[in-house]
Amino acid sequence: MEVPVEIHSRYLARRKEDLEKCLMSFQEHNFSALEKVGHQLKGNGLTFGYQELSHIGAQLELAAAYKNEAELEKAINDFSSWVGQHLS
Repeated sequence: MEVPVEIHSRYLARRKEDLEKCLMSFQEHNFSALEKVGHQLKGNGLTFGYQELSHIGAQLELAAAYKNEAELEKAINDFSSWVGQHLS
């Protein structure tokens, strides 16, 4: 199934918002918010054809569930790089 361009563009814009939410949640040690974003990325990344984003989401979700700040930082950095590559 091909996703219409307008929907695809909005999807990418929302990922930038998710990244900002992750950065703020990380500073606030809000692990449940990070876990939720990770879970959503894991699922919808595949729907939109972004396997790498889905993998980052899974890492984010798992790291947040275990409150592993080092792994969370890595996942957020990976997410930031992904956003930079796809929204430039």
